[in-house]
Amino acid sequence: MKLDPVSIRILWNRLISIVDEAATGLMRTAYTPSVKEYHDFCCALFDKDARMLSHSTVTTAGFLGIVPEVMRNFLGKFKASSLKPGDVIITNDPWVASGHLIDVSVAAPIFRGDELVAYTLCIVHHLDMGGRMSTLESKDLFEEGLKIPIIKLYEAGRLNETIFEFIRANTRVPEKILGDLRAQLVSLNVCSRGLLSLMDEYRIDGLEDLANEVIGRTEASLRARIAELPDGTYYNNVTLPPIPGVKEAIEVKAAVTVAGDEIIIDYTGSSPQVTAAINCTINIVRSYSSYPIKLALDPSVPNNDGGLKPIRIIAPEGSVINSKPPAATWGRTMIAHLFPEIVFGALERVMPDRVLAANGGSPANEVYLHGKQADGRSFMSIAQHTGGFGASARHDGYSTLCFPYNTRNIPIEVIENEARVRYLKKEFVADSGGPGRNRGGLGQELEFEILDGGTAEATSVESSVRISGRVETGVMPAFGRCGGSYGRGGGLWLDGKAVEHGVYRKLAPGQRVRFVMTGGGGYGHPLEREPNRVLADYLDGKVSIEAARNDYAVVIDEASQTVDLQRTLALRSARA
Repeated sequence: MKLDPVSIRILWNRLISIVDEAATGLMRTAYTPSVKEYHDFCCALFDKDARMLSHSTVTTAGFLGIVPEVMRNFLGKFKASSLKPGDVIITNDPWVASGHLIDVSVAAPIFRGDELVAYTLCIVHHLDMGGRMSTLESKDLFEEGLKIPIIKLYEAGRLNETIFEFIRANTRVPEKILGDLRAQLVSLNVCSRGLLSLMDEYRIDGLEDLANEVIGRTEASLRARIAELPDGTYYNNVTLPPIPGVKEAIEVKAAVTVAGDEIIIDYTGSSPQVTAAINCTINIVRSYSSYPIKLALDPSVPNNDGGLKPIRIIAPEGSVINSKPPAATWGRTMIAHLFPEIVFGALERVMPDRVLAANGGSPANEVYLHGKQADGRSFMSIAQHTGGFGASARHDGYSTLCFPYNTRNIPIEVIENEARVRYLKKEFVADSGGPGRNRGGLGQELEFEILDGGTAEATSVESSVRISGRVETGVMPAFGRCGGSYGRGGGLWLDGKAVEHGVYRKLAPGQRVRFVMTGGGGYGHPLEREPNRVLADYLDGKVSIEAARNDYAVVIDEASQTVDLQRTLALRSARA
């Protein structure tokens, strides 16, 4: 088939639709909210040279730079010549795959007749892989659960039942873990079937020419955008918010070098790895560092291997950025989710119109809940809530929208159905969005109560609540950009008493957990915000009269619900 521009676009879109259909199959057959609602997964398609061609659009963005390395690592163990139809490879090794044990990667070769033509891969965040309850307290990987080396789950269509038995014996809710794993196999099958149908329909014998086109065009497009930036090295050094169980301050030092049509991000000088579950492995660092470059400079071109080629990551081994085994890694997103913000901070001066202010929900908030139902069955569930989106040069930040991890909100009805809890409050926090010409999105306040299970077995719930730990007065608040102010809010309380986040606890019926997610940072100076926009925020309940005056120098007459323009101009003139 001749690859003219029209046919390239058609086939390129089909490659994306194939992995999106695989993602749909995964969601519809999965057992847990982690997949069905949270969308913490990815599906990807590769040519026979293990070059990523397409990546599901419903996905966690942090996997974008991980899946190509996972596929290459799989083939480093099992050469292409040794693979057969019906093979499926599996691992959850943090250094081979996506950085912690609860992410399980599976991949399969795609054969057309006797010829290997492609590969498909699926990664899913599972709720449990044994070990300690999800917590930042683990000192090393051995406390965190079952590690599966690179191994064949299926060989020529025959299941290695021993792997399922190990998972079944080491997890708290094995029927759900294995259910989600089987859903991953569904996604592989859907992807394989879709690609073979495409090749038959268009009479394509191989994907190499098409791969060269889509990958080459993506790479060329991003390189052209990078080349528009001024050459130079730009720095951003940050100290992370305090981490439970870690006495030393965690520093991340970034030097971002623009050299022609390439970018080098060097994390040399960052803190050494620690004996707490926040250490990163190189794959996730590469992914969350490359992603913001592509997002800011060239967001409309679909993701594939080409979007990674112009970006190089340097991370010293033995640091929290590139830890060595057996470092504990469960909560590696406590650092990884901050890489886009750190990179944007470094490049704020050279591309101010393309960077976001900090997101109040980074790192991600996650609530893990485990216990017994009244009938003795175990439950394990995840809840996720986010803070305010950072503002940009063009827009206010969205309220309670995920960035940079791109997951979805899990409805409280789903959480209450899965676990023995009842939500008492879930509401926006007024004045939490960082003031600016464009305001940061609002954070939120939540509270839930542990329900009585009614039996001796169902007397408590095991819980771990992980929040960002960011507050306005802390060492790393939700920063504004270009004169914008910090996002506000943040904290975790148990029965009204402030407690550390990310720590395993047993909760009894009647106990209440409350937490506040921070608002996003603002963009531009607050006095540049038009008074009518401040008034609209007040009428919507997003900004109080006091905050309108204090943050924006806008005087609102409460009786008439209008801006007192004369007093506003006088107040702004006095502050200028």
